Amino acid sequence: MDDINIDISETNRGKEQVVVNKKYKFNFSSKRKDNSKVYKCVDYKTSTKCPSLIILNDKNKVLKYNSKHEHPEKEHEATISILKHKIKDEIRKNPVLFDVKPKRIFNKISQEMGFICPEYDTIKSQCHDK
Repeated sequence: MDDINIDISETNRGKEQVVVNKKYKFNFSSKRKDNSKVYKCVDYKTSTKCPSLIILNDKNKVLKYNSKHEHPEKEHEATISILKHKIKDEIRKNPVLFDVKPKRIFNKISQEMGFICPEYDTIKSQCHDK
């Protein structure tokens, strides 16, 4: 399980989400008695009924990973999710909101991630709390 790269993100509604290898997204499903957390593939409730899941301990170390997805990987969507989460974190860290320059934050973070795309306006609209 050493080749698994985990990014902690959040859904548009602020719920916890895990992104695996920048290809697949998993939403929080349940917490077990041992404090480990179960995350199910976001396509669990769609027509594909994807059975993939990942279980992390309380230090976000992988305990179990079922990587048998019933759909193609969604690298673009997963990377956008990570990017939105990092932008929101940067904005939350800034004590003076009028000093926040989202476009600059987007450019910096996307370059750090190696992800350059012309979708800043789309991400900006999705970052606003509804």
